[in-house]
Amino acid sequence: MDQLPESILKKLSDKVDHVEVYMEREESTDVDILNDKINHAKEENIIGLGIRVIKDQKQGFASTTNLNRIDETINQAINNIKINNRDENLGIIECTNNYPKVEGLYDKKLENIDLEEAIDYSKTLIELTQEKGCNPTAGGYGVGRSEVRIINSNGVDVSEETTSCGASISVNVEDNDVVSSAYYYDVSHNKNLDLEMVANKATQLALDSRNAKPTETRDTPVVLNHTAAVSLLNTFFSALNSENKQRGRSKFSNSLGEQVASENFTLIDDGTIPEALHSSLFDDEGTPTEKTILIQDGILENFIYDTYHARKDEDDVTTTANAARSGYSSVPSVGFTNLKLDFKESTPLEDIQRGVIVDSVMGAHTTNPITGDFSVEALNAFEIKDGSIDNPIKKAMISGNIFDIMKNAVAVEGETRQLGSCITPRILADNLRIIG
Repeated sequence: MDQLPESILKKLSDKVDHVEVYMEREESTDVDILNDKINHAKEENIIGLGIRVIKDQKQGFASTTNLNRIDETINQAINNIKINNRDENLGIIECTNNYPKVEGLYDKKLENIDLEEAIDYSKTLIELTQEKGCNPTAGGYGVGRSEVRIINSNGVDVSEETTSCGASISVNVEDNDVVSSAYYYDVSHNKNLDLEMVANKATQLALDSRNAKPTETRDTPVVLNHTAAVSLLNTFFSALNSENKQRGRSKFSNSLGEQVASENFTLIDDGTIPEALHSSLFDDEGTPTEKTILIQDGILENFIYDTYHARKDEDDVTTTANAARSGYSSVPSVGFTNLKLDFKESTPLEDIQRGVIVDSVMGAHTTNPITGDFSVEALNAFEIKDGSIDNPIKKAMISGNIFDIMKNAVAVEGETRQLGSCITPRILADNLRIIG
């Protein structure tokens, strides 16, 4: 990027104690599908800049996309100091050169995909769906290129370029007097998306879900497919966030060093995994990314921290390189990179004699964040009989406790997927309540 961040540091050097400039350039091409047509297509090129300043342990922040109004943004950041309280935990990181090398985050093949080509890919998704006898209802295709630079008054000056590519499709198919529906998507840093696979996954699930039958209310093993598992696990993960710990909103607040999950289970936050969606050279403060073991063989080892919450913590801890932003318009907070779920034990689906398999759930946001109790609607659910997936289930609820699930969970053999931050296999949960 250009020399603008340096000029901002220079202008602020004698006005505040600390300065941090976060500059982001986003180029994107996106196409939206509605029913069987291209609904909307756009290309965007946005440059945004966020200025964070600290003076007398008070913080100010301002952002802009208008690079002709930099002086106004600087003044706004300084003025915002006045409305904030003094906080001894505020600070910016010191300069370091120990940055990891992370492969697979940039693909030059994505640089030259224009709107016409993205539209063609989206039309291909529509055609592939229709060839399978299903109707597309929503979806799209998009590519992006991002460049981030972080520079601060402690000598940090880091930058990184990444690319992204994503495709999704929602479908339905006639099912007697109703419709059966399904959804699938894939995202990558590389131009390696298999559009046929995306369409096949969605259409096959919709077709298999036809002629659903009611199920009995009972306690039974439940296989959580990737989407369902991630939806429910978000509550479990939130208990590992240091901000929630410090606010008393984490079930694990006083559990460091204790057994919180199955001895079969290890959970690692790792921002250095090649090609993973949330890998990077540095976090959103400029700290070199790293690998942090959160749970080892079921024992709680760590929480995730940014610089602020590490300084605030009652324990002697440092940042785990988990500062995250929603973009140039926000200050750092705590967030995961790639959460990798490892299980020592796994079971073949064929070994499950009786149970239910669920593709996704509705209502996971209502899970109690402290207790972990949930009651959700099962979507695209099927009976398991004698190790085989049997008839689809018509309207069922699942209830249980996510913390209890993880005390006994094992992996189900098969594909591992990354959805958001979470890299997970399918998970077998013991004896959840199915309400037919």
